[in-house]
Amino acid sequence: MRSFAHVVADHQGLHARACVVISHEATKWASDIRVRGNEQRVADAKSMMSLLSLRAAQGEELIVTCKGSDEVEAAGAMEALMRMTI
Repeated sequence: MRSFAHVVADHQGLHARACVVISHEATKWASDIRVRGNEQRVADAKSMMSLLSLRAAQGEELIVTCKGSDEVEAAGAMEALMRMTI
């Protein structure tokens, strides 16, 4: 299992466009990818609606966990994408 933390930098928080981009990337990987917000809500990164339900605001720390056969590659790709997206 691989995890990393990401602080939401975008002034709009985790908005719909970012959720679409993140979920699209997550579906490329076989690993189970979960995102946990400050309120201990957990979202499936492969689901845009699940990500939106986190309602993550600017400054909120998200913990992303990848578990599966390609977890190392998935975590690296997700971390790089999230730095550019939110």
